[in-house]
Amino acid sequence: MNNEFASAESPALRKDIIFYYLFSFLLGFYIANGTTVLFERVLGFSYSRIFILAAVYMLMFILFEIPSGAFADLLGRKKSIALGCLVLALGALATGLSTTFLQVFLSFFLWAVGFSFISGADEALLYDRVADSGRYTAIFARSRFFFLGATALAGVAGPYLFSVNFRYPYLFSAIPFVLGGLVIMFFREQAAAGRGRFSLGAHWRQIREGLSFAKGNKYVLWSMWLLSLTFAVWYNLSNSYQPFLLDVGFSIRAFSAILPALFILEAVGGMAAGRLNQRLSEGKVFAAGLVFFAAAVGLAGIISSTVSLVFLLLYSFLLGVLRTNLSVYANRHIEPSHRATVISVQGMVATIAAASSLFLFGFLTDRIGISSLLILLGAIALTASLLLLIARPKETSP
Repeated sequence: MNNEFASAESPALRKDIIFYYLFSFLLGFYIANGTTVLFERVLGFSYSRIFILAAVYMLMFILFEIPSGAFADLLGRKKSIALGCLVLALGALATGLSTTFLQVFLSFFLWAVGFSFISGADEALLYDRVADSGRYTAIFARSRFFFLGATALAGVAGPYLFSVNFRYPYLFSAIPFVLGGLVIMFFREQAAAGRGRFSLGAHWRQIREGLSFAKGNKYVLWSMWLLSLTFAVWYNLSNSYQPFLLDVGFSIRAFSAILPALFILEAVGGMAAGRLNQRLSEGKVFAAGLVFFAAAVGLAGIISSTVSLVFLLLYSFLLGVLRTNLSVYANRHIEPSHRATVISVQGMVATIAAASSLFLFGFLTDRIGISSLLILLGAIALTASLLLLIARPKETSP
């Protein structure tokens, strides 16, 4: 922890931050993360089916994202996160034991529910507890480092367990999820006005007010469209890079080194975001980050060889920078009483964007190949990035 922040933090806050780092590590230690597509291929799914399943999975979030965010704002972010972790553990076991497409499909409902209860609530919990955007930037980036560091370790453990038994990565993923839910219960949640007993009426009002706030705030809208773009690119690539790396000459065993490198560089990007903003300004970091982010994806597909890994590593670093900046930018413009709800609204829109593109790209991949898919994805991302940068609203206050 940086001395500049440590001196401003009470012992109680420092303890909460440690609990949050530990929770982030456990949530990131999702062992099956790097073998998901390989698991589905072993079960005999075609690329079209894999992409369709991923798209439908993302659409499942539409059912739960906003209601779960309102639940977190009404009854507490900590309770929402702990419940989400428990449901994720059940989802890991259900998927790991699945043998058919229908069983995997049904198990994905548990994943959607679990991640929805955590999405938005985790950022809101930390932002309100820290209550300072500058300190939040550093702490959030460091929590992402722990999250992605754990994902990197999972990238080593996952392929190894997969080589022993292709079901093990999912089955063993249940353990860190349960532990993460237990750890977050030790975090001291900041009291929030308006939080009380749950009722359907209060829940509906919270959803309605959150939607109204998101729709009427130009900064929230802009960050929502930007999140949709980066999330759609990330989700399409996360369902493509494993078979892409195999196609260009890497072995599954090499994934034990490649996957950790990708995740670690994303974590490093998140850690570097604050310093980059200080040196270049937030606007310039968004501009350069988005352009090079899109270019890295497209160039990986154009080169289509082992050298493509260099561009995937660059993409991972820039993804970390953009994700941290987006979180800080959005939270800065959201009022505390609706924070989790509004973040969930943004997540739902991003989910729709990712799912819609997956249906199209899933259909195309079996016909044009994964390399061509990356070229197309990069071109679309670059065009959308330039339009968003032109439309970025000017800040009216520091």
